[in-house]
Amino acid sequence: MRLIDSAGLPGASGRLSEDRFGAAGNLAWVIDGASDFRNERHLPAASNVHWLVDRVHEALRERGAAGSVVSGTGLLSELQAEIAAELARYDLREMRQHPCCSLALLVVRPGFVEIVRVGDAVGFLRGGSLELEVSTGFFDAREAAAVERAKTLELTAEEITSAMYRRRAEYIRGINGESVFSGHPEGNLFAHSLLVPRRGAGLVVLLCTDGLARAVTEYRLFPGWPALLDACLGKGLEAVIAELRAFENAAASVPGKFKRSDDVAAVLVEV
Repeated sequence: MRLIDSAGLPGASGRLSEDRFGAAGNLAWVIDGASDFRNERHLPAASNVHWLVDRVHEALRERGAAGSVVSGTGLLSELQAEIAAELARYDLREMRQHPCCSLALLVVRPGFVEIVRVGDAVGFLRGGSLELEVSTGFFDAREAAAVERAKTLELTAEEITSAMYRRRAEYIRGINGESVFSGHPEGNLFAHSLLVPRRGAGLVVLLCTDGLARAVTEYRLFPGWPALLDACLGKGLEAVIAELRAFENAAASVPGKFKRSDDVAAVLVEV
């Protein structure tokens, strides 16, 4: 596996980025931490969600460096159990919202590659005429409906935030075959996996969080994932992200979203 490019950028909130990205050994990954608008801090980090994404990031780096990961879905199930056990050592009774994240993970083995998606992260693979993606519109549709409801009912900021956390509680426990990664004792992990046999070299994989995926799914800056991949290969990730930010900054509003822009994390590798 050869790392072609990687990049990350915070969104418009001005907060410390809750996204992470990396590659080590036979793994590459991106992690999208769910924003903590209430700045809850019950865990030893800048916020609860930063504790979670840092813990997952370090675990993937350690496991990947060993080069022995066989199953991405199996690895994430192990990490979910490990983090649940760690969290059990803390008194979290006053935590209003359990931290959670989305992620996309690439596992490279001699005979195949595996891309695993949890939540709204994206994995796209191309090799010759082969083009495959692991993505979902589930979370975007749910947020768009929530935005419309907030406008129609003229909800207050507190009511909007409370409704957001109720949706996250559903995602932690799993709904309609989708979930987020949390380590919650009642959490259910729905990991969607794409397994592709390797026939020589030349596979290119893009992993990204929804902050970059918006360029395809929301803004239509690119007609699809292949066009986004071409732009990332041709211009570099930082240039593509800069174009995305310029579009967001120039827009009067972003339909279907509560935030004008979101954190971005992306990794581009060749297998």
